[in-house]
Amino acid sequence: MQTKGKIILTRPSAWMNRFRTYSVFIDDVHAGTIKNGSSEEFLLTPGTHSITCKIAWYSSPVFSISMEQDSVEYLLVKSGIRYYSLMLVCLFAGIIINLFYSQVMNERPLGIFILQLTLILPALLYMLYYLTVGKKNYLIIEEDKDNFFAS
Repeated sequence: MQTKGKIILTRPSAWMNRFRTYSVFIDDVHAGTIKNGSSEEFLLTPGTHSITCKIAWYSSPVFSISMEQDSVEYLLVKSGIRYYSLMLVCLFAGIIINLFYSQVMNERPLGIFILQLTLILPALLYMLYYLTVGKKNYLIIEEDKDNFFAS
């Protein structure tokens, strides 16, 4: 009888997508879901397998793993957006500057307009990247090297 290997997939607790579950696909077959701050186990036959996690139309790049009999592999899935808080600060700062100058002055100086563009435009382009081209990099699957049980 052929014994199976085990994958333990961990999703650390994060503010991003806190209330949404990630769908786990192994070899393009829906294998289950994983909630924020939890771990799930998946049994796999020995051989090479592809793992992908999805949330709505966003996904992770395909992660290939080679399983052996009775082996245990520890993986980590997390958000691929790295500068989310900086993007929000820039976006809100640009909006607050706009609200302040629309209440205080009838016309904004050119320097304030350039400052707003400098704050808001990169944040909007960053969001647009993940809505279009970067939708397959929204999540990241990697080996969990910090896991206590991983050897």
